[in-house]
Amino acid sequence: MVRFFVNRWFFSSLAVLIAGIGGGAVALGDPGQNELFGAAFHYDAFVYDQATGKPKVAGIVRRGTVLEVGNKVSGSGCKNGTWYEAKPFGYVCTSLGFNVSEKRSAGTYGVPPAKVSNHLPYQYARVITKRAPRYYRMPSVQEEKQARRAMNKKGPAPEVVSSLMEGDYFLALARKETRKEDGAVFYRTVRGRYVREGDVELRDPEPVRGEELGRGGWRLPLAFVYGEDRELLQLKGDQVRAAGTAKKHSRFVVEEELFQDGVNYVVGTPGAVRRDEVRVARGTKRPSSVPAKAKWIHVDLSEQTLVAYEGDEAVYATVISSGKEGYEPPTGLFQVQQKYISTTMNATDPIDGFYEVEEVPWTLYYHGGYALHGAYWHTDFGKVRSHGCTNIAPVDARWIYYWSDPAVPPAWHAVRYHPETTWVYFTS
Repeated sequence: MVRFFVNRWFFSSLAVLIAGIGGGAVALGDPGQNELFGAAFHYDAFVYDQATGKPKVAGIVRRGTVLEVGNKVSGSGCKNGTWYEAKPFGYVCTSLGFNVSEKRSAGTYGVPPAKVSNHLPYQYARVITKRAPRYYRMPSVQEEKQARRAMNKKGPAPEVVSSLMEGDYFLALARKETRKEDGAVFYRTVRGRYVREGDVELRDPEPVRGEELGRGGWRLPLAFVYGEDRELLQLKGDQVRAAGTAKKHSRFVVEEELFQDGVNYVVGTPGAVRRDEVRVARGTKRPSSVPAKAKWIHVDLSEQTLVAYEGDEAVYATVISSGKEGYEPPTGLFQVQQKYISTTMNATDPIDGFYEVEEVPWTLYYHGGYALHGAYWHTDFGKVRSHGCTNIAPVDARWIYYWSDPAVPPAWHAVRYHPETTWVYFTS
């Protein structure tokens, strides 16, 4: 849905990180040794910050992904295995997620690679059958019959059933497979489970995106139409005339704001729209704690807008959906702590019940479980509706992911707690 932004790595900050994560480890390799590769065999295989008994997770590599590794390293905590230097930084353990060899081979346990050049890294679907069975492997005809009886609470589920999905479930799909016995079609999910094709509905949300500022005349303040299509008006003197339709999620630069006959309007080149029918992204002053040239993001909860900055220059603006009543995100200044291409989220809502959303794309955690992330399950941006995180249209979330610091190294799926980071500023 948008152009591809090249992943970057800041070598100056790497030098700082590497200098601080050695943990007393000693490289044991031969400088003339052949090139080595580490193939991840855990679904989320960890890259650690140091080769010790209590290391922190510095990053994540998905199962089947191969990355270059360096020398063997002495250190505790890698029971029945060996520590190796990871590239571009950190350490991996052969008994904690990686097979190391001279061959660039992922083996047979790979996870479908994320399509990072797309606005969505995977194909997604919503489960539409209540208590639909999710299987460890493709079930036989007889196993599926038993699972369907269990789905209807008429007996126990067979062992092949990993869960009966009662609640709101969204799945990330890898491929279709056909059962030879009867031709029934199943989806294999990214996480290696199986679900009947008829139990899910594919999600292909309408593209929604913000604007890069400074290009094509786009600048702040910027108005976004939200909720539904709205009436576009022309104001002439004290007269208000219909002039067309302002489509949902269309936008225009605000030239002025007027109050006329008891109604507030925002006015731009296309015409005028009632003030309560748009969200307006405005510039704000850089917090004093944010360095002069740093990247930072301002989320205005009252307007449901997000503006990205480089120093004092606004570079991107869009609309978001933040936490609904009772789930409002904390206000104040934070820093990005963890950054994922995608990650699975689940919880229980006291009203809506249990929900599970697989492989939420372009996720930036900034405070505990609070994150900025792409949302593929709705297009109602501009309205509050989440369970605490800040929902962003996938196109915009992807832009933020590749623009923000820290950069995720090639072949990695996530990076954590890097000193080069982006600030996040929430105001109400």
